[in-house]
Amino acid sequence: MNLNIKSMKTLFLFILLVPTLLITSCRASFQKTYQNQPLITAKQEVIDYRVGNQWYRNQWSIAPEIENDTLVVICYEPQTDFLFQTDQDSISLRVSPGSIHHFYVLLADSAYAHTVVQGVPFATQSLQFDDNRTPGLTVSYQSGETSYLQQLREQYPIVLSAPAGSDQEKVLAVLNWTNSRWQHNGNNAPKKNDAISILQEAEAGGQFPCFAYAIVLRDQLTSLGYKARTIYLKSRDAATSNYPPGHVATEVYLDDLQKWAFLDGQFNVMPTLNGTPLNAVEFQDAVTHHYREFELTTLGRPVAKSYYIDFVYRYLFYLDTSLDNRYDAAESHRIDGKRSMMLVPVGAENLTHINFWNMEVDYCVYTRSLADFYAAPE
Repeated sequence: MNLNIKSMKTLFLFILLVPTLLITSCRASFQKTYQNQPLITAKQEVIDYRVGNQWYRNQWSIAPEIENDTLVVICYEPQTDFLFQTDQDSISLRVSPGSIHHFYVLLADSAYAHTVVQGVPFATQSLQFDDNRTPGLTVSYQSGETSYLQQLREQYPIVLSAPAGSDQEKVLAVLNWTNSRWQHNGNNAPKKNDAISILQEAEAGGQFPCFAYAIVLRDQLTSLGYKARTIYLKSRDAATSNYPPGHVATEVYLDDLQKWAFLDGQFNVMPTLNGTPLNAVEFQDAVTHHYREFELTTLGRPVAKSYYIDFVYRYLFYLDTSLDNRYDAAESHRIDGKRSMMLVPVGAENLTHINFWNMEVDYCVYTRSLADFYAAPE
């Protein structure tokens, strides 16, 4: 996520719901004041801050020219520790929903910046779906070997450290391998949309966006015998938003658990609740109703809940996936000429246009049924 700190007036953060941390680095300790408010100092205008245990580096600019310059903190818990740190000084605050904290920053011994930290509650959205199967609405998955999958395994083999482990363990290893192939770059699309081509470009220094991780992860999992698919996430306001309204991830069917699991190759995470992998709908529900309990399982560097939910939660509304996930089909599986299926929450309108890309969504059959979208692969 790219932030323009010069033009920023208000920044929304999602806060990691963790046990409260004791912050000991508040050097200012409210010993200095200005206009009856705490005062800290800075030489450089760009600062770091921490919410819970998540650092945000160089994402806030001290702006004396802005009156009541406000950083809005969306809170997941009744109280959360917050640290605002300049190159010279720092101030620690206890932020809660509805709280407003004022302080000043003296920048370069010449200008006072009135800074406000405001806590607001996390705005969740509860989604409803039905569970009635639609006759004839089926999804095709790869069965058996193909020359492409064989070539992928030979050119880019994944050696599992626990080949006899659970499906979850194996899938996490493939997820971690995929995430390590290149650095994310949202502005550089690969030339082709298959794992072999993407990995070849990555070896030459290519860096790609979310959908490239999703494709490589899907293909590698399929080459190992799993039923896997890319899943396209879109926000509730995708029809009207002037900002990018989507993200791309992967889902895989875990045979030993008899369920679908959501994977994000860009962030290297598998959401779980009480140790059980979650599909995309279950993940959205866990964030909404069980924030303290769900985890972001990974074999790589831990990802803070706040950081990831800040990015992905808004996109967990419309979900679509291909009706045909085969690699060697003589004829593509379509329904009424449509190539994809979109899951739409009960009460929401079908998504038929995306404003940001000025594109018509004319390739989907629509369903409101979890039984359709999460049917076990045949």
